[in-house]
Amino acid sequence: MIVGARIPDELKIKIEDLCEKEGKTVSELIRELIENYVEEREEEWQRVKLVAKVPRNILSQIDIFIEKGYALDREHVLSEALSLWLRVKKMEYRKNWKEELIEALDGTSLL
Repeated sequence: MIVGARIPDELKIKIEDLCEKEGKTVSELIRELIENYVEEREEEWQRVKLVAKVPRNILSQIDIFIEKGYALDREHVLSEALSLWLRVKKMEYRKNWKEELIEALDGTSLL
């Protein structure tokens, strides 16, 4: 599930200014933030590190969602997509995984 939100122009300008200040592209900055986020969560949750290669055409589609205000940022979209994928994989090992999948997609389950 992807939760949409409008991003104020001021925030977009701040992100662009930060990228310019750091000498990085938005993609590089987001990638670094995701890596830092994953490392923090590894320590907090004691989970394995997940590395995902995302094709550029998918990233460009994600950017369109962001520009239109349907998502906060790439990290938000990717983390929601990976979360749903991992929930599906977890359910595949359960007895009633089809029913649980339907419930999860309906948003009635808190898996």
